[in-house]
Amino acid sequence: MFLKAAPILCAINISNTIEFYKSKLGFTAINFGNYAIVQFGYTEIHFIMIDNKKKFEKGSCYIFTDNIEDLYADLSAKELIYPKGQLIAKPRGYKEFSILDNNGNSIFFGQKK
Repeated sequence: MFLKAAPILCAINISNTIEFYKSKLGFTAINFGNYAIVQFGYTEIHFIMIDNKKKFEKGSCYIFTDNIEDLYADLSAKELIYPKGQLIAKPRGYKEFSILDNNGNSIFFGQKK
């Protein structure tokens, strides 16, 4: 019945958000003006532009990966890991880390071990 889910996160500037996801994470993108979709394989994140800072809310999403160590090394080399986002083993059997995008949204990456 359900096929796929895609989070919708807030963006301050759609063009800057697309550039971040393309240049830093290798996503492709479709720009609809005040709305964008970034995609990498089956992973999609949607963004809606919120230009009123009082209405802007930071969000988060979780992306499952099959090679967490290599991805962590790649994003660490690009200086995208923030201090609280270090690679750790979680009690529920996942290894995960997180980054902040250019809008302050938290993007978590995880792999079941």
